[in-house]
Amino acid sequence: MLIAKKNALPASTGGQCGQAPSHEHLSLAKHLTSERKVEEFLPGRGVVTRWERIRKNNHWFDALYNACAAGHASGVRLLEEERVKPEPRRKMSEMAEDKRRQRGAIDHERWNEMRR
Repeated sequence: MLIAKKNALPASTGGQCGQAPSHEHLSLAKHLTSERKVEEFLPGRGVVTRWERIRKNNHWFDALYNACAAGHASGVRLLEEERVKPEPRRKMSEMAEDKRRQRGAIDHERWNEMRR
């Protein structure tokens, strides 16, 4: 994901694979897509994630992944992190009041059940 975002930036920002010959772009693409993520449910273990090899050559993928992990651990950030401001927590009493207002003064479902 980081690599795709970084390569989508303008060339003036640097860090892209813009200078490589086209056959090397194709080789990198093949290395980056040489494995696929498979999730399966195993009784007693839950959902297990594993990586399935599609092509034999994936060492560029491994090297790129390890370089990104080492850089991140060292504090390097190539892209600004997207920060989402969490919504303030609501009180249960406020949520109950909203629910009461939505259904109106009479809960018709309960009223019909009581009449039966």
